Amino acid sequence: MMRHALATSPFYRRHLKGLDPECCALTDIPPLSKTTLIEHWDEIVSEPCLRREALEKYLENPDNWNRLLKGRWLVCQTSGTSGISITTPHDVTAVDWMHAAHAVRNGSDPATSQSPGWNPLRRRPRMAVFIWETAPSASAVLFHTRPWVGAIFCSHHAINAGASWEKILQQLNKLKPDILICYASILERLAWAQLDGRLQLDFTAPGSGISTGGDVLSPGIRTLCEHAFHVQPLDGYGCGESPVIARQWSGMDRLMLLEDLTVFEAVDAQDRPACEGAISDHVLVTPLINRAFPLLRYRLTDRVRLGDVHARWPFRGIDEILGRSGMTFTFHTPEERVIVGLNVFGIHETDPRVVTWQARQTGPSSVECLFTVFPGADAARLTREITANTRAHLDSCDCHQVSCSAHCVPAIEPNPRSGKVDMFVPLPAHGGAPIA
Repeated sequence: MMRHALATSPFYRRHLKGLDPECCALTDIPPLSKTTLIEHWDEIVSEPCLRREALEKYLENPDNWNRLLKGRWLVCQTSGTSGISITTPHDVTAVDWMHAAHAVRNGSDPATSQSPGWNPLRRRPRMAVFIWETAPSASAVLFHTRPWVGAIFCSHHAINAGASWEKILQQLNKLKPDILICYASILERLAWAQLDGRLQLDFTAPGSGISTGGDVLSPGIRTLCEHAFHVQPLDGYGCGESPVIARQWSGMDRLMLLEDLTVFEAVDAQDRPACEGAISDHVLVTPLINRAFPLLRYRLTDRVRLGDVHARWPFRGIDEILGRSGMTFTFHTPEERVIVGLNVFGIHETDPRVVTWQARQTGPSSVECLFTVFPGADAARLTREITANTRAHLDSCDCHQVSCSAHCVPAIEPNPRSGKVDMFVPLPAHGGAPIA
């Protein structure tokens, strides 16, 4: 990929000047930030016909969201979870490699992994896939352009994540899928609907299951899903720029990196390898299969704790993932205080009593923490604990004058653009109005 980038990209010829791809170490390559990517986008893509302004204009037409550009590229926009949305082209060959890897790696070790069997006399399992239809999302364009990849094994059915909640429940009750793929934050709402009787789904038959991706599957959501559907959800990890990073298969208790498809580094604030057993400050990813958009050591603000190489696969696991931390909060008290990431929940980010959570700024000098709880959890006690954590974190950042509060709520509304629950919601830049 480094050789390809040097051959096709004016940016990388400057960025990697003096480095020999035949003998340099991975850590010799300077990391690539999202800001730099946006600034030099047109010099990074490998094809002269792929230009950022032209692709953004192309995506202004919703008819283009569900088709391939010139039959060669899947074009989408990231959801902007970290505050910036990026237009991203994917070589369709890379997308098919991704699907192929998922199809053949479906067990806890290579000996038991196999492609799904095909019997023309047997009903194909019904797969319901949540996609975001009101924006040029990767989920929608993947579903509409590549459904043939697994069509002989499953019948695919799209569920628009932007539809009304009642319509979503009606569709699922009518379809009764054997396999469900959705955002983790949507799975939480589905689990509550199953528990209160508005949803009647069964995933206990052989071959049935639930998989998530797109946002963090917290221990609380995992436990709630098991309580509601009597099945362990299987997690996936990727992003718009690098869709294939890690996946959890049946029989595994954690995410497993796909290290032959994406080079993954968990690092500290100085881009050095994170200490063994420690949560990283961020990660660096190098996708190895998308030659249309070469990214070398691309920075993501995810915080993860890596595990050992798996006993039966030659890849490392991810013991813990805490999600994106790069949202910038700016407080005025009256002096300006800037915090990148707001770790106000501390240990409660992985507390199974807390199902979902959100830290959002409500004014120039105020922040509140919303959270939902597992059935039977002591909401009042958690409110006190989270309030204390928030206060301690703000004080440690020298934000003593920033007021804080914590509130247990029935549900946290998803972002209308992405369909996901945002964990961090700062005020809009340049003097945005306080959140109601």
